[in-house]
Amino acid sequence: MSSFQLVGHRGARKEAPENTIAGFRYAHDLGLGAVETDVRLSRDGQLVMIHDATVDRTTNASGPVSDFTAAELAAMDARAEVPDWPEAVGIPTLEQALETLTLFPLIQIEIKRDTNDRMEAIAKILLETIKARDIGDRVILSSFEAPAIEAIARLAPEQRRAFIGAYDTPEFLETALRLGCSQADISLEKGSAEVVAQAHEQGLRVVGFQCNTPEALDRCLAWKMDAATCDVPSSILPLLAEN
Repeated sequence: MSSFQLVGHRGARKEAPENTIAGFRYAHDLGLGAVETDVRLSRDGQLVMIHDATVDRTTNASGPVSDFTAAELAAMDARAEVPDWPEAVGIPTLEQALETLTLFPLIQIEIKRDTNDRMEAIAKILLETIKARDIGDRVILSSFEAPAIEAIARLAPEQRRAFIGAYDTPEFLETALRLGCSQADISLEKGSAEVVAQAHEQGLRVVGFQCNTPEALDRCLAWKMDAATCDVPSSILPLLAEN
C-alpha cells in the first residue's frame, strides 16, 4: 500500500484554521500531495472557502454565509476552531486560495448542500475557474448532493467527479456509477471492505473519511483504499511512513 495517499481535510482542520490560505500552506508544508476543501456562494456571487452554511463555528461572527459579501467574509477572523493560531486569517475566495491550492498535485473541491439552482451556479463558476487556470486534470469535484454532481456531468462531462456518502447501502455505489464518477468517497464508520472492493471492480478510486487515528489508518489499509482525508496529518503521516 505504498501508493496510499493522505489528503488534507479542509487543509488540516484540527491543526490549522480550516479552509484558509494559512491552513492550506500548513498542509503543503507538511508534505501532503493532496488537499480537500469546500465552496459556497457569498452574497455577491463569489465562491468562498467554507464548510458550514453559517460562519458561527469557525469565525468571530454569526449568520448565514449567503448573507455576507466576499469582502465581509475575508474580514472575519476564522481561527475559532484553532484559537492558538498566531495570526488572524479570513475566509478566502476560491480565486484568492488558488495560488496556494495549486501547489498541490491533487485538489478536491466539495460543493456543499444548497438549493439546486445555487449548486448549479457554483458548478458553473467552478468549471469556468478551473478552465481559466488550466488545472482540470488536477481537480476532483465532489459532493454529497447528487444534483451538484449531475450539474458538473452535464456542463463538463470530462471533469473528474466524486460522490461522497456512507456507502452502507447499494444505492450509493449505484448513484456514483450513474453520475459517471471516477471516485467514491466512503465513510470509514459506515462503509466496508466489500463495498471498497466493489467500487474498485467498477474502476473507481476510493477515498475514505476521516482517517484521524491509528485504528482508522489500519482500516484504510486493510480495506485497500487508495486515499483518505485527514484532520490531523502531522499525527498520521509518521504512522503511514511506518507502513
